[in-house]
Amino acid sequence: MPPFILPSPPDFAAGPVATWVFFFVAGAAVVLIALPWAIRAAAKDRNFIPILAIGGGFLCSLLEPMLDLLGHLRWANDQPTAFTNFGIDVPWLIPPCYAAFLGLESYFCYYMLKKGITVKQCFMVFSVGIFTDAIMETVGLNLHIYEYYGIQPYTLFKFPYWWGFINGVSFWTVGAIMWFLVPRLKGAQRLWLLLAPPTGMMAAYFTVGWPHFLALNSTLPTWAKWVATTIMMAMCLGLVRIVAYFAAVPEPKMHWTLPKIFAFRFMLPGARQRMLDQMAAEGEPQAAPRHVRQPGAVRR
Repeated sequence: MPPFILPSPPDFAAGPVATWVFFFVAGAAVVLIALPWAIRAAAKDRNFIPILAIGGGFLCSLLEPMLDLLGHLRWANDQPTAFTNFGIDVPWLIPPCYAAFLGLESYFCYYMLKKGITVKQCFMVFSVGIFTDAIMETVGLNLHIYEYYGIQPYTLFKFPYWWGFINGVSFWTVGAIMWFLVPRLKGAQRLWLLLAPPTGMMAAYFTVGWPHFLALNSTLPTWAKWVATTIMMAMCLGLVRIVAYFAAVPEPKMHWTLPKIFAFRFMLPGARQRMLDQMAAEGEPQAAPRHVRQPGAVRR
């Protein structure tokens, strides 16, 4: 094995209770709730975007072992194995996890861009992706379902927050690809959206992640790895800003705040619509008046 990469599986186990709890926390519960809505949207409204997003998320799960190898992650040795690649046994909880995050979380980013959000609100949506990922992963790490090993900068409660940044920008990138493609693809062409999650995730990971992954898997000193990770996190913010340059609206259409977006992310469709109606009833935000001095005007 290359330097600093430990063999998989490791010498620790999680136990059946922790395994089943995290299986549902990591995505199975969300997917089971979302599937009837996605199927109904496809059958009744001819809206196939949600079901394609979920399907693309499942497809994206094939990338997990490569990311585990690069980012130094190992799964408990008692996890039921879905497939093995790069010498890493990937458990069955990963496909529904990816369907929930690279599928539904990315769909949420697409949905918000479609509704119209400002640059500031784009960063709020990106932040929600970080927090959602952090909450889920902190549970799994403390249940000993898996571990991050080696030098992992910005770790809190066993979760390295650089992962939250790069995963959050992956959701954002997939959502932006969907925002761009959906209006342009018609009929069977929309099947190409199945490739949006794996393509968008890899585009994000290798566009902004290369400083960190190269440093993490090198013999550089610890301080240099921290610097590389910090650069990578800054590049994540830069990628969000680049997408916002093309996709954001100049003026806010809704009075979104970070808590509102976070709550909106986890609402069922009916509750979301009620929240949108309530926000619309509050009135569209008004731009602050600009006092422009007219030519020839005299100050008094």
